[in-house]
Amino acid sequence: MKYFLLFISLAFFSCSPKIKTSVSEKHEKLEDTYKVIVFNSASELPSNFKKIGTTKIGDTGFTTNCDFYTVLEKAKIEARNTGANALLITEHLYPHDLGSTCHRINADLLRIEDSEYNKSIIAKDSVLSVNKFNTASNEVVSNNFGNTVASKPSGFLLAANIAQSFRVASSPDGLNSEQKEYLKKLKSGVSYDISAYYLKEGKTGFGLKYNVYKSSGTIDNQIITEDDGTEYNGSFTDDITISFIGPSFIMTEDERARVGEANLELALGYLSYQNKSTVFGSPVKITGSNLGVIGGMGYHFRITPHFLVGPQVNFVGGVLKKLKYKYEDGSTETIKLGDDDFENLWRIDLAISAKFRF
Repeated sequence: MKYFLLFISLAFFSCSPKIKTSVSEKHEKLEDTYKVIVFNSASELPSNFKKIGTTKIGDTGFTTNCDFYTVLEKAKIEARNTGANALLITEHLYPHDLGSTCHRINADLLRIEDSEYNKSIIAKDSVLSVNKFNTASNEVVSNNFGNTVASKPSGFLLAANIAQSFRVASSPDGLNSEQKEYLKKLKSGVSYDISAYYLKEGKTGFGLKYNVYKSSGTIDNQIITEDDGTEYNGSFTDDITISFIGPSFIMTEDERARVGEANLELALGYLSYQNKSTVFGSPVKITGSNLGVIGGMGYHFRITPHFLVGPQVNFVGGVLKKLKYKYEDGSTETIKLGDDDFENLWRIDLAISAKFRF
């Protein structure tokens, strides 16, 4: 029986928030019915307050009963037990998808003697804790029932990336070492990406994505021998642009995530290929298009409540089943590619990304 009771006790306490309180000045415990004043900004404090300690309401890792109202009440109980009649919330961490599912707060325990402040108020609720008394745009107000209601989160998000990109297609057979090196360099380029989203509840949204990849190069002193034995000697140049535009879906952490926001993106749209090349000094324009896909994931560190910067990895691509050639004299030719000869446009983008919420 004693082991059963021990198990029940452990289970009960592990489900409750973790509490750590430190007191520097002892005072008589206040009655349970005493109203504790709650502040979120130091600018709201009266001049005659005194800090007598701190309390931290955290997460054990197994905590389940940890909504904001419950956590705040725990902090008020700690205040009464130490003789504090006011709290200054110095940090409020929200639940988020990739971390704790609990609200967590740090607060200063205060003594205020002025009866003018003998009422429970919450003026602002911190979303971010970069600075000790930092506040953000999400308001939390106290209603007549003691519950808290958050203001509407950001409705729109803009994202922009610039990346070093690497195409993953293998090189064709029959190339010499110089040509292989040239194609290897040509498959490494620079890309940029711009997206705009409308967000639902600040976490999921639909929008439009535009992505462009560019790469160019020149290889000299190349010799081509035709079937009749005729030889040509000269240079080849390539100026490649691969563009994508299409609808996109995003899933992201919202503004309440403390350090930053993780996100996943998926877009499906129109993928176009263009190579403004020259063959022995004669221009040849090669074009093609097909369905394209972009999948991305990243993590953005919060610089301000609405501006974030961080790494992003995108997987971009599709295949071309036919190519159109336009020659110097204006003539054109469309070539259908065999199953083994499809033009592979898949690549990896390693990007630095910026996000702006508004």
